[in-house]
Amino acid sequence: MPFAYHLCSDDFRGTSLLPLNALRAAHPDVYDRERSKWAGRESVLQWQVPHLGVAWGDTVNLAALDPVHLIHARKRLGVPYSRLLERRVVRIPVQRIAQQPAVVYDSRSHWLNSRPGEKVRSTPPQDEFTPFDAGTYQELLETPQLHLEYLSEQLAAGQPALGFVFVRHVLVAGPVDISGLPLDRL
Repeated sequence: MPFAYHLCSDDFRGTSLLPLNALRAAHPDVYDRERSKWAGRESVLQWQVPHLGVAWGDTVNLAALDPVHLIHARKRLGVPYSRLLERRVVRIPVQRIAQQPAVVYDSRSHWLNSRPGEKVRSTPPQDEFTPFDAGTYQELLETPQLHLEYLSEQLAAGQPALGFVFVRHVLVAGPVDISGLPLDRL
């Protein structure tokens, strides 16, 4: 059974993953902390996701790759990893989100979300988004080559590397129920 993955902070509350914008009302303290990670790329949160008609900040971002692979890649290349990759991970069977409005985001191009403060596109190419279908969804089983190249570029430039650049995601409009699923350490 294929999975999608989400990193959860140690102070995760409840049984549903909430979009960032929903955290503002539900858990203002968590919203303030998580919102700060978007410094320099705040406009991404208002960008309308193709096929969903909602803002990026109104989606839950699920990775198509187990984050443990990202940690192994960073260790192998000598790239430091952020505290983000020290969070707990929830493995979500894709059947859990099969009936929710969602898209697959292939993440093949640099844009503001992956290169804040640089001269890049302000939005991603529309063709990197396709409607989600649980029957055809493919979980990634290894770190994408583009991500490995990105890590090496960032290391060579002496710049920090963001966690999930060039990693396929599923963007789900609205909350994702994770009741009964374990939150594991990476």
